[in-house]
Amino acid sequence: MYILTSTFTHLLANLITVTGDWFIAVALITLSIKLLLFPLSVKQQRTQLLTANLNQAKAMLTRKFHNQTEKVNSELLKIASKYKINPISSIVTLLVQAPVFFSLYFSVINLSTSVGSILVPWVSSLHTIDNLHVLPIVACLFQGLSGISTENRNLLMFILPATIGVVFLWKAPVALSAYWIVNSTIRLVEIKIFSLKPIRRRLFNIPSPEEMVKGI
Repeated sequence: MYILTSTFTHLLANLITVTGDWFIAVALITLSIKLLLFPLSVKQQRTQLLTANLNQAKAMLTRKFHNQTEKVNSELLKIASKYKINPISSIVTLLVQAPVFFSLYFSVINLSTSVGSILVPWVSSLHTIDNLHVLPIVACLFQGLSGISTENRNLLMFILPATIGVVFLWKAPVALSAYWIVNSTIRLVEIKIFSLKPIRRRLFNIPSPEEMVKGI
């Protein structure tokens, strides 16, 4: 994590010097990170789509093999193995994000700068806390929205990410809220792009629930 921290410190210092705005500097770093992690985002989204279809396939098998739980579970394992469906893999991106987030935190702590932002004029620098709590609230809202995918709309998927955001960001340096906002915004854009049928066909090649249970 030391390598990430020193890299972020160096990049932040240079970007702040070039842009003269800490929020824009953090946004550019966040965008760079998202671009590097885009293959993981694609994999995560594919897993979510496959899992959603697998759940529908399970319902179809349950109707077909009524009161035969072992048979249903056996066929589901075969389907999951055939299409390499592993729901646990969807948290890989979150695990990767954790060291990135904390490395950014330490880089902010280590960085000596008092440059403000035209976009956030009420905050003097990226080190300080947003005493109005505007950015933490916006960050938590965006994080909650990004937790609601097109395949899984429920209140818990909004509340849980938003609550985690409140815990981390309420008294944290404002740069972390900026990272959270930009990261969640890009995630929302990704979800919208991934929902387009031509993109899904090109990137994912997802079998339908009917295709999964065909021949069973």
